[in-house]
This record gives sequence, C-alpha cells and structure tokens, in this order.
Amino acid sequence: MINSQIVKTAYANIYSEPRFNSEMVTQALFFESLEVVSEQNNWLEVCQWDGYKGYVHKFYLSNDESYGHSQLNLTCRYTDVYIDKNFETSVLTVPFGAIVKYNDIIENGYIINIDSKEYYIKQFVDNRDLSKRQKVLHYCRMLMGSPYLWGGKTPFGYDCSGLIQSIYKMVEINFSRDTSDQIQDSRFASISVNDAQPGDIVFFDFDNNGVDHVGIWYGDDMVVHCSGQVKVQSIHDNSSKKLLDYIVDIKSLGDLLDE
Repeated sequence: MINSQIVKTAYANIYSEPRFNSEMVTQALFFESLEVVSEQNNWLEVCQWDGYKGYVHKFYLSNDESYGHSQLNLTCRYTDVYIDKNFETSVLTVPFGAIVKYNDIIENGYIINIDSKEYYIKQFVDNRDLSKRQKVLHYCRMLMGSPYLWGGKTPFGYDCSGLIQSIYKMVEINFSRDTSDQIQDSRFASISVNDAQPGDIVFFDFDNNGVDHVGIWYGDDMVVHCSGQVKVQSIHDNSSKKLLDYIVDIKSLGDLLDE
C-alpha cells in the first residue's frame, strides 16, 4: 500500500465513513500530502498534517512523487493553475491556504508537476512586508463573504474552526482542527476583553457546550468569524446573539504574532 498521496484537485472532501453520503468532517487542500492509514476499495483512510483522520476517495489523489521541493504559499483568495506558460488557459482554481511545491521558476511564474505533467502558476503579489499580525487581518478582509460550510476549509465554504486553522497556517502558526482542541492550546495565555489585540483568538459558548464557536479579534470590539458567512461583527451587536455575552475565553497570540 502507498504510504502517502497528494491532493491533485482544488480540494478534497474528507468523510467520516468511506462513502459520499456520510458526514464531511474536513477538507484537504491542493497539493496537501496525506498519510494513508488503510484502503477500502476506492477509498483511503488518511491522516492529515494536524492528526485529523477520515476517508477520501482515490479520484482526488495522486501518488506521483515528481513534484518539486521549493514551497509556495497560495495566499490569494483564489489562484489559477494553467496548462501553458503564457497563462492563457486555466484548468484549476485553487483556494487560499494551499501550499504547493514547485519544480522551477519561469518568467512571471512557477512550474509545478502533477501526474508527470507540467502546470504553471502566475507570480502574484505577496505580503512579505507585512507583520504576521497584519497578515492575519489582511486575510480576514480578503475572505469576507465566504459562506459557511460544515467541515469547510476554503473560500468556497468555511466552518468557524477551519477558518482559524487556514488563516494562521499562512503565518506559520499551526492550530488543531476543532474548536474544542484549539481552546486547549497551552501555547497561549488567556486574557480579558480589555487586553485583546487584533489577531488574538476569541472563543464562545452559544449552546452550553463549554465551547462551540471561535473567531479572530479584529480590534475596536469587533470579531471576524464564520457564522452564515465570514463577517466582521461587533461584540455588542444584539441583532441576533450578543457576542459579548457568550465569550468564554480569549487567547493572546502575542508571542507568536509579534516575533
């Protein structure tokens, strides 16, 4: 059995059982390497980089190992993959958060390899001059309006914890997949609302579950979170549930965001 495979589609849905009508629990992004745990007909049980396990259909995957070794973070909302060096014919639209390994650099772009075929990604404006904290807020603004999707980790649909994991991975801070695990992260100290800084993480308990929702402190008593869609909302807004009344913890990311 092959020990690992990479995602060759824009993203791959990962399910709780080896069938499409089971619950989608999360997603793997383009070029993500998945460790194969077991095989059942056309399905593989896989383990992701964060330890999350589930089942994925083989047609999302490639076992080709001819990809490059230089890493490129795709930090645009969407990035096109082309079949020609002139960047005229796009064959795939890859979501924010994917990390590809390219084989070579060409004028205005990069060469990647999938299933022994060359594809091309156009060079894009990066945000290397921004601090990590500034990048987090930039990504929040860029992803506004993305719809809610249970198990989602792309601008085509996020859930609340998937949004957190995706944004912070792009500033080299790895979070667990689920809110219940994110709040237990011992790297971060709990702080009060009055001490929250943009980029800190805010946890909520709407349904007396201990914790069941998470967002990013945006500043000026505003939180970016995915509820219906990715949006920025005042903690004092009482048009639905007043967020302030449901905050159970705020984690300071100061040491990692300010390094």
